[in-house]
Formats: sequence, C-alpha cells, structure tokens
Amino acid sequence: MMLSMSVPRHCFQSCPLSHPVSCLIVALSLSIGWGIRGNFGHEAGAMVAGVLSSIAVAVLSGRQDWRERVLTFAFLGALGWGFGGSIAYMYPISFTESGHASSTYFGFFALFLEGGLWCGMGVAGLAMAAVMPSRRLNAFFKPLCFVLAALWLRHFLEVPLEAFLAPGGQDTGDDTWQRHKSPLYWFDADWLQALMALIGICIYDLWDRRSDRQRAEGQRWVQHPLMLLPFLVFGGVVGYTLQLGLRYAGWESALADALVVSLGDPSYVHPTTGLSLDPRQLLTNWPQFFSDFPQHVGWGSGLLLGGGFYFYRNGLFRRDASLLLHLSLGWLVSFLLLPTLGSIFLMSHGGLRVMPPRSDDWAGILGVFVAAVFWFRRNRMKAVAKAMSVAFILGGISFATMPMIRYLMRYPGHPWRFPEGVPASWSHYQSANWHSILEQMHGFGFGCVVVISMVYLWKHQPRLNDIEEEGQKRWTRVFAAWFVIFGVGFLNLHKLVDSWLNHQAIPEVLKAPLLGGIEATPGGWFNLVWWSASFLGAALLLRHLKRPLEVIPSSPIGKGQMIYLLFLWMMILGNLMRAIPGFNDGRMVTEWVLFMNGVVVTGLLLTWPASQEVSPLHAKWVEGSALGSIWLRGLVSAACMIWIYGMLVLTLYQEHLEGKPWANHKRFGPEATWRIRPILKHGDHP
Repeated sequence: MMLSMSVPRHCFQSCPLSHPVSCLIVALSLSIGWGIRGNFGHEAGAMVAGVLSSIAVAVLSGRQDWRERVLTFAFLGALGWGFGGSIAYMYPISFTESGHASSTYFGFFALFLEGGLWCGMGVAGLAMAAVMPSRRLNAFFKPLCFVLAALWLRHFLEVPLEAFLAPGGQDTGDDTWQRHKSPLYWFDADWLQALMALIGICIYDLWDRRSDRQRAEGQRWVQHPLMLLPFLVFGGVVGYTLQLGLRYAGWESALADALVVSLGDPSYVHPTTGLSLDPRQLLTNWPQFFSDFPQHVGWGSGLLLGGGFYFYRNGLFRRDASLLLHLSLGWLVSFLLLPTLGSIFLMSHGGLRVMPPRSDDWAGILGVFVAAVFWFRRNRMKAVAKAMSVAFILGGISFATMPMIRYLMRYPGHPWRFPEGVPASWSHYQSANWHSILEQMHGFGFGCVVVISMVYLWKHQPRLNDIEEEGQKRWTRVFAAWFVIFGVGFLNLHKLVDSWLNHQAIPEVLKAPLLGGIEATPGGWFNLVWWSASFLGAALLLRHLKRPLEVIPSSPIGKGQMIYLLFLWMMILGNLMRAIPGFNDGRMVTEWVLFMNGVVVTGLLLTWPASQEVSPLHAKWVEGSALGSIWLRGLVSAACMIWIYGMLVLTLYQEHLEGKPWANHKRFGPEATWRIRPILKHGDHP
C-alpha cells in the first residue's frame, strides 16, 4: 500500500538507484553510519550516516547533474541527518517493552514520530541538493555560513552565560548527570542552538542590507540596520513597563501560576517509604533562570519581541535565507506551543511530552519539519516537500518496525520463557549486544527509505542544465569538502580522547618529543594535530581550484568515491580506536561487523556504479501523487502498524519485561516514569 502510494511502479524501470545492489550500498552506508552514531551520539554522530548515504546516492544515481554535486550532497545530507540528533529514542523503545498496554502502543507511536522526523529531514537535505539550481544553491551558502558560525560560537558562549545566570555562583552541573542544574536547562532540549541559529540569520540579514542602494535611493530610514537598536530598546521598555503594571495590579503572581507547572506529580507517595515529593525540588516548564530572575522576564521578552518586529517589517532574508529563518522559528514556536504551554493543560498525564523526563527536542524538530515543508511548497520546490513527506512516512514505519523485528529475534530462548535458566544453546545468542544490532538495523531501514524517496525524486525531477556553472564561485565545493572531512570528522573524533582517559589508557598530560618542558593535555595535542591537518587540507583544496592536483580524480564519480572511502575508513578506524580499551565479546557485533560491512561496501561502491549517464524520461517536473494523499494513506498505514505491533508485543511477552527492570519505563498510569522518578533539582538526571 505504501509503495504504491509513494512511488509509481514505472519509476523503478530505468533508475540505477532502484537496483538491489544500489539499494544495498546505500542501506549499508547508513547502517555503518548509524552504528557509529550509537558510539559518538547526538547530531555529530548522525551526520556520519548522512555523509555516507548521501555520497552513495549521488554516485549511484547515474545522473550527471547529481554526480557533479556529490560534495553538496554530502554537506547538506550531513546537516539534514544532524537535525534531531539529540532526540532520545531508547525511552520509547522501553515503553514498548513495559507490558503496560497504553504505554506499549504509545511507544510505537513515538518511534514512528521520531523516525519520521529524522528520515524526513535527512532526505530534505538530499533533495534540496538535487533540486535547487546551482546559482541559487551556491548563493544559499552565504547565509548558511552565518548560521554555522553562530552555532560554533555557542560552544564558547554557553559556559560563561551559565556562570553569569547562576545565582550566587551556584553549581551549574555538568553535561551528563547534573545537566539540569544549568540555569539554561529547558526540557533537556537544544533551544539555545535554535536561538543562536536565529541570531545568526538575523545578523546575516543586517550584513546583507548594510549598503543597499535601494535604501539610499529613497527607502525609509527606519529600514537601516542600525535602527534595530531603537526597536530593541523600545521593546525592552514596553516589556518592563508591562511587567511593572502587572505587579502593581496584583496580577503578576496569578499570571505566573497560570503559566508555570511543576514537571512531576506532587501528590505521589512512595509506596515503600511513604514519603511524598518536595514540590520545591521539581523543575518547571520554563528555563531555570526564569525562576531565579523573574524581575528580568518582562524587559527580556520585550527586547526579543522588539527585535522580532524590526525584522518582520524590514528583513529581506535574501539568497533563500528565509528557509533558515523558517527552520529556526519553526523550532522555537513549536517547542513553545507543545511541551511548554501544552503541558499546562495535560500535566496530570505527564504534559504534552513524548518521553518525560527525557528530552523534548522532538517538538522543535517537528516545527522544523513543518516549516520546511511549508517553505519548499511556497518557493518552487514542491519536489523536496514530497520527497521528505514520503521519507517521513516510510522512515517512521521503518523506525518502529526494527524494534519489533528485534523482539521476534529474541523470542526464542528469551530469559522469561525459561525461569530455570536460559539453555546453553541460547545463552551466547541472548547475551549479544542487541542495542548495537538494533542501531545498525535502524540505519539499514533508513537507507532503504532514502533509496525509495530519491527514486521518486529521480523519476519526477528533470535534469538540471546548469550551463552557467562554469563561471560560478566554486568556493562552496571547497567548503563542503572541508566541512565533511575535517568538520564532521572533528565533531566526532575529538571524543576519542575522553574515552581513552576514562579507560585510563593514556596519561592526563603528555610531553613533547625531546622537549620535556613543553606539556599539554591529550586533547590539546589532538587539536594541534587535527587543525594542522585541516588547515593544510583547506590550502590544498584552494590550490586545486587554480591548478588541479593529480591525486584528486577529474570525474565526478571518482571524486565521490574518493571522499566516500576517505571519510568511511577515517570513521570506522576512529570508532575502532574508541572501543579498543575495554574491548570484549560484546563489541564484536559493533566494531567487527562495521569493519566487515565497510569492506563489503568499499568493494561494491568501487565496482558497481556505471560511468554512462542515465537521465529521467521526463523533461519537466511530473506532479505525481498529491501531498495530501501521501499523508492520508501514510498515516492510516502507520496507525494500523502501531496497533498490530502493540498487539504482537503484548501477546508474545505478556507482562514480562523485555529489558532490564531498572530500564523499564511506563508513559502512563500510576507507575509512569515521570511520576515515580521525576528530575529533582538536587538529584541525578536520568
């Protein structure tokens, strides 16, 4: 049903991507990347899967216009898959294992939602690289660089900002078990990153309008970039005055009581100790610094609204910067409406949250996805909106299906079926690292969805004849290549040092060769080596633009294969180096399998792609299925899947835990995790 909905049957007749071998290469690429992501985590880890699968799609497509953009495919594919990288999905899986009916069904729904968001945004990056004309695509790199720079600056600003906002210099926690002590903590989500992206795109708009000729020829002076300051000041004054008025009228406390709820159940009584929770220890649905500095909420909110009004009236956001504006605003608005304000009305059920008390990044990414579909439809790129919609539906189904397959695989010899002990013939099988197996299965399923979505786009999107590309600025390709190898590589591999230190595999301080007076931490030596190589890499790439280096292939296929293999083995070997301290049998299913899959995909990618071009049959965009029809059929299919999977799990395992008791979580009921184990201000973060 889903296949006929999303991809017409004739799409598979001539597209090289539709061949089983091509599908296997893309699926293995994403499986390897997703397996590595499980070790490095978050957005940076998800980018690894995006880079590998995107390059494979471009090389295997047979389309010259896609192959020539292989570096852009890798770059935007990495960014697309990076969206939502911090979304936690083990809690929803645990819901499906709980034996609690409503939690089980909800767990499969949550997996569908998260997988859909991940795959939808990943394919959005790929589709954008395939559809957008070259001049427009290269111009888009300018505002994108402003956003990336703002996100990079966040790493240097966040810690000083936390220290500034911490009342009385109190402890601001760490990045793991105590992260909720940060005054910036808000639903364990990446709201600060979204805000920094918004600031970056606004700074770009100011920079872009700094010397507008149109304004000099008679546009209103109020549109000058410097006029942002009066708008900010006026907004701050209005916000401060409004809060002051509410305070004198006696309404400030009432408004705060209406908008603030505790993230927990104050009436819960522990069945063993008979003690209830201290409401003062519970977090709220707003950042901690709101409670610490309530007197500054008015002018601070007014300042933001004043700046927003300035850009609403005067912002131009050229070079498709409006896409980045939509994405950042979509994140913030959705996050504000769903878990923040929505939880006010649903706190008796844990709030409008997917996996309390864990991260609610899903809400922000949902806003990003909706904003992206809206923007692509309005800006002559309906093909991207359809491809990412197909990917959302199929990606969500795949993401929920893989845990179900794992449950079926584990059923023979499962411990609960043998109270006297697991038979010896099943003990090694059951002791496998099933978490890693599941992650690699997730990646493989996502890879198949990427192929289906891009085959749909391949057939319906005409060839881009960018004759003007010879004279365009090629710095974007250099930047894309540098970002993929050295940027994505560093974001992941710098974590090796912490892993080695945690296993006490290296000393905490290392001396320079021959010069004993020069000492540095392992992280310092790593950074010196990495950034020395990255600066050399940038210089060589720029040199290649003027005088080609013989080591870099001249054909698009060769370039794609080269960067794929370089990145693939850099990450596989880096992942292996992370695991070597403390390596045991449980690591075989991860590092050994990833290594062998890397060998297989290397051989296939080097020998399978044909050099001749295969173009789509149509010379113009073919509309295909309506977007509404895709969503209607897809959501109905997903609802049926959720019901079937939930029924199967409850029937097979009944009320027996599939996982460990301490890892069992329920979303609803009197034993819901958010109710019995909420995050406490002076406790550990789950």
